Amino acid sequence: MSQKIKIISTLKKWLSSHAFRLDALVFDIDGVLLVKGKAASGSRDVLAMLRKKQIPFYLLTNDGDHSTREKSQILNTAGIDVHPREIVSCAHGLMGLFAEDEISQGPFFIMGNLGTPCFAREAGLKTTRNLEEINDCQGIIVGERGYDWETTINAAVNFFVKKPQAPLIVPNPDEYYPGHAGQLCIGAGGVGRFISRVLGSYGIFIKPLYLGKPFAPIFQRTHDLLEEKSGKKIPRERVLMTGDFIKSDIQGALNFGYSSALVLTGVSTIEMVKNSSVQPDMIFQTLG
Repeated sequence: MSQKIKIISTLKKWLSSHAFRLDALVFDIDGVLLVKGKAASGSRDVLAMLRKKQIPFYLLTNDGDHSTREKSQILNTAGIDVHPREIVSCAHGLMGLFAEDEISQGPFFIMGNLGTPCFAREAGLKTTRNLEEINDCQGIIVGERGYDWETTINAAVNFFVKKPQAPLIVPNPDEYYPGHAGQLCIGAGGVGRFISRVLGSYGIFIKPLYLGKPFAPIFQRTHDLLEEKSGKKIPRERVLMTGDFIKSDIQGALNFGYSSALVLTGVSTIEMVKNSSVQPDMIFQTLG
């Protein structure tokens, strides 16, 4: 990419003169509102501005490891006042995913954590984490952390050998997420793709069902909530998605028809932008 990239100083400053262009905003959380567990510069001010101007907003997260109550507590501890109902999680896509008669057919096996309370149970699904019951399940949901990878992944692979038509549901599509001290942690998306690749090499082709960014379910749920909150239809191009990850936040926004802004406080750097075919509509140094 040869053209010069323009970087705007802060989203707060831009909004002060351009908010009239928007009907709503959505934000990623980690790397945008929270940076290394602390409130990002301008995060409180931007949310306060939106509340004062009565511009609806939601926070979107691929963190299926924490319930919205847990995630709001993390934000509140960092000094960012957010209510659980203002957060949309990738795991919210489990709600309404199956008809009542499908739910009654049996439990879903959950790999790892899926929030407390569990998103799957909140969605009305019967669940189990008992490996001895995995072959009695009707599908598998890939959560995060907190399980024996070797034993559980082997069991999941053999489950799909026996039941190749069963769903493999992956709320968080991300292959990795930032850990402590700059380290990377393998996300549910990485585990789901690994299972799919192993099965593919065996001749069984499973297409995981992804629920979070950049896929449509999380954006559709958010847009429905925005229209419900505002009491009117909202053109997608009048919603601004602000995120820190090109492959997740920006790609998802563009696919869904939202305007997009990358903030340079998280995963994606300006060099990544220069080398990417996915380009945000705007780039901000910080929120404020």
